[in-house]
Amino acid sequence: MSVAGAAAKPSVVSLDYCSDQYVLMLADPDQIRAVSRGADKDYSYMRARAKAHKRIRPTAEEALALAPDLVIRQWGGGPNANAAFARFGAEVVSLGYPEDFRGVRDNVRLVAAALQQIERGEALIDAFDARLAALRAAAPSNIRALYVTPGGVTAGARTMIDAILSEAGVVNITSANGHAYWPALPAEALLLDPPQLIVAGFFISRDDDINHWSAARHPALQKQLEETPSVFLTPDLISCAGWFAIDAAETIADKAAAVK
Repeated sequence: MSVAGAAAKPSVVSLDYCSDQYVLMLADPDQIRAVSRGADKDYSYMRARAKAHKRIRPTAEEALALAPDLVIRQWGGGPNANAAFARFGAEVVSLGYPEDFRGVRDNVRLVAAALQQIERGEALIDAFDARLAALRAAAPSNIRALYVTPGGVTAGARTMIDAILSEAGVVNITSANGHAYWPALPAEALLLDPPQLIVAGFFISRDDDINHWSAARHPALQKQLEETPSVFLTPDLISCAGWFAIDAAETIADKAAAVK
């Protein structure tokens, strides 16, 4: 190891803001050599902790200059990052892309093991599993919900958003209609099949002004947003798939319970 002492835990650099979340949550502060430049943005759940750490671009030059034992990434560094960083002696840990909380558990355990923080990882899993159990113990509302974004797409099956809606006890209209991943949001369909609840993502991000052209700005949707009970999720809860998605599920469940 590059840190002194046989008992020292491995040092780490994180290359993108999704891997940042896991590193900032699970590592001891003195294990962290650097996180990504997105770690302190409004879409980063762990942004408060990120402010104490060096932030770098996801390049071999910047990361390897810090001589980390581990390089943790999801997409940072590009498609050849694993080979590029491994050539210089760093262990590269690549996170999966969770579609549900099972995938989140897998990522927590992967990072916790690499950081030698297994107990901390299991404690995190136990904490959000207890909250999931509480949601599942409540009777599902079966309120019909539609997820919308400023970019004019919605979320179907095989997405973390679908898992969040399911855990919240609501029906995701898009997946119920047989769609998967990120289909376009047909504004006209809102008139024919209006939801009982709108779950809006990224509308309160500072970056949402780039999407003013999209179907999400259609007058039909604007009318629905005004007239339909809505939940506006903050970008830090949904930009990455992590344990904090339980916060979003609880928020949706609370809102759905109040829908007549």
